[in-house]
Amino acid sequence: MKYSVWFLSALLQQFLFLGILTPVYTQRTHARQGINREAPIVQIPEQGTLIGKEIFLTRTQRVLQYLGIPYAQPPIGPGRFSAPITNPLPSWRGNRTATQFGPSCQQVSGNKKLHEIHYIQLLPPDQPDPGFSEDCLFLNIFVPDGNRPPDGWPVMVWFHGGDFNTGTPAIWDASIFVTKQKTLVVTVAYRLNILGFFTTTDAAAPGNYGMLDQIAALDWIRKNIEIFGGSSSNIVIYGHSSGAISVGLHMLSPLSRGKFSKAIALSGDAIGSVRTPEAEEPVVDLVADKFGCIRRPTYKLMECLRRTGAELLVQVSSDIETWGPIVDAETTNSSDPFLPEHPKDILDSGNFNAVPLLTGFTNNEQALVYSQAIGGDGGINLMKFESLIEEEITAAIQMPDENSTCEVKPHLAVDAVLFFYRPHPPNQNPAVLRDKYLDFQTEKNYASGLTLMAGKLSRKEQAFVYRFDYRPRTVSVTKNVSEWAGVPHMFELQFIWGLPYTVGSTTQWNAADKKMADVMMTMMTNFAKSGNPSQPNIKWEPFTENNPGILIINRNINMSDSSSVDYKALAFWNEYYPMVLDEAMNNCCNMTAGSMSFDHYSYKNIYLLTSIFVTILTSAPL
Repeated sequence: MKYSVWFLSALLQQFLFLGILTPVYTQRTHARQGINREAPIVQIPEQGTLIGKEIFLTRTQRVLQYLGIPYAQPPIGPGRFSAPITNPLPSWRGNRTATQFGPSCQQVSGNKKLHEIHYIQLLPPDQPDPGFSEDCLFLNIFVPDGNRPPDGWPVMVWFHGGDFNTGTPAIWDASIFVTKQKTLVVTVAYRLNILGFFTTTDAAAPGNYGMLDQIAALDWIRKNIEIFGGSSSNIVIYGHSSGAISVGLHMLSPLSRGKFSKAIALSGDAIGSVRTPEAEEPVVDLVADKFGCIRRPTYKLMECLRRTGAELLVQVSSDIETWGPIVDAETTNSSDPFLPEHPKDILDSGNFNAVPLLTGFTNNEQALVYSQAIGGDGGINLMKFESLIEEEITAAIQMPDENSTCEVKPHLAVDAVLFFYRPHPPNQNPAVLRDKYLDFQTEKNYASGLTLMAGKLSRKEQAFVYRFDYRPRTVSVTKNVSEWAGVPHMFELQFIWGLPYTVGSTTQWNAADKKMADVMMTMMTNFAKSGNPSQPNIKWEPFTENNPGILIINRNINMSDSSSVDYKALAFWNEYYPMVLDEAMNNCCNMTAGSMSFDHYSYKNIYLLTSIFVTILTSAPL
């Protein structure tokens, strides 16, 4: 029987109205969706059936995507400021369409740093915007095509960056990486800012909810990833910036033990990344005041904050930039806190989750933050150079309260750092002082902590460290990045995620950049598969305390020597500076360098200090 087009259309509309058919909404991506092929379907025990989508990057390269999969109950109502609920897991009847990213976790939009803006500009212009919601605990799975290995695909779990304040999995499309490297990738959303990390410093709101979200996601992945062809015995966690801090903290947390087999931490230092409950007390007072809530008892404060709308909570508290993980041994009723001790103490004790580690940093991490603050050629005079360093060192040392009899001598630490970083012989060239200050930023806030962890880990497992010195050869990619900025924060990610191979990109990538993308993606995959990132033409030697070799990634990729890395600067921060801090604090009866994050400046405060040095730079002459 032949039906007219009109009749078939009317019949389809009637089916949709009656609910016999469910409309499938798709989103645009930098790949093409398969046409006239059955959508991939999987059954998740205790949850329901998922319908994913098939994406073709080329006529022969495809990837299966399952997006927006809930891994915990929505953290709303009583679930706000609490550990994620995973028993029971969210379930549904019939088929759930998994072709769109879930909403990003609640955050303030439009407040991106220059390095974030630069990266996003390299993505296709039609990036999906999933919006924001407090109901955001979703993960996304990218599955390669082809014959699955006997043990399953290696699984790489990505924790996005954003300083624990912002970020989303929606800009991290793993399709290129997955099709080229035959590795399964999972990207995870987790709670951020006040919703992810507020604490009353007691059990009413113990903190670290965003980290517990990540653990819940790892539990879901270990339980279900074999359904997608992944290996539950080869799960690699990786992340950048605060995502890398997350990776490092999972290596230190007893709650994360046994949930992953390897770790990759890119430009994020977990050793100096946490605060103590004592340091959070002023934040509790500030939050109570902002929202007009009763401060004590703390359960009354939490009742008040749970009645407040999520968007308003985040918006009003957005000027607080210190959100992030805390040492929660004293804030939780659980016998196993996320962080029972300060990260450095856990590392020194050797009681951590020792797995193979790949870690590294770029050669000028904070150049774009600095450039955004001052513009021009970035040159500064000696007075500003010294003021910037003094402000940062002093701000990193918590002063005793006004009733304390303790005496703190921050000038001892400031003098030591200035002595080390002032040019010798004296040089007042503004460009020289700029470069010395940026060296200070990279070495103090990134390189020293990452190499300290790699060294301690190397006693038990292999660790590999890189420094990324490669500037893209594609002119349009670096046209707004001054030569003096070198290779700033996030500049390795365009290669790790394979952006030079983006289908339909308006950027005409240089062939050398495509080659670098191949190198970086292959290194990550080799490490995920075997624990060794070396390639046939690139021998990457492990990092040890006695032989601290760092792979220098540039046009020529070679292991470091004494002239290519300032090992004395790393030793200054990891060995000498802690002793200076002890001396600066030796008249203080109730504060120790071990109990506070003195040894390394907290990464999540870097952006807070940005405002400090912006103020200094704009209030004094160059």
